[in-house]
Amino acid sequence: MIKCVCLVEETEDQILLVQVRHREKYYFPGGKIDEGETQLQALKRELKEELKLELSDEELSYIGTVVGKAYPQENMLTELNGYRATVPIYWDNIHTDNEITDIKWFDKNDSVYIAPAVLTWIKEISG
Repeated sequence: MIKCVCLVEETEDQILLVQVRHREKYYFPGGKIDEGETQLQALKRELKEELKLELSDEELSYIGTVVGKAYPQENMLTELNGYRATVPIYWDNIHTDNEITDIKWFDKNDSVYIAPAVLTWIKEISG
């Protein structure tokens, strides 16, 4: 199982996702938890690397965990540990970095471009 931590930014109908290395499916900003890291340490590291976004522990709040099909790895599961920001993020001012090739809002019903574990999140947590 791949253990990940992610930032969940959503409205009632839309969810913000990133594209990695021009892959077809999009998923939450965040990534794998390295050995010895806490979830918050991993999330803050990933957000800084991917989006040049720096948030403190106090600006992040845990909202839930789901297990779903990993992407792009086949026949694997991923555990998504989701957090939301407790402060406003001005997404128009955020610029992607490293392996992130796109960031955009998706309708929660768009099953074509949303990664399987994110679809599980939408079904089980977002509602």
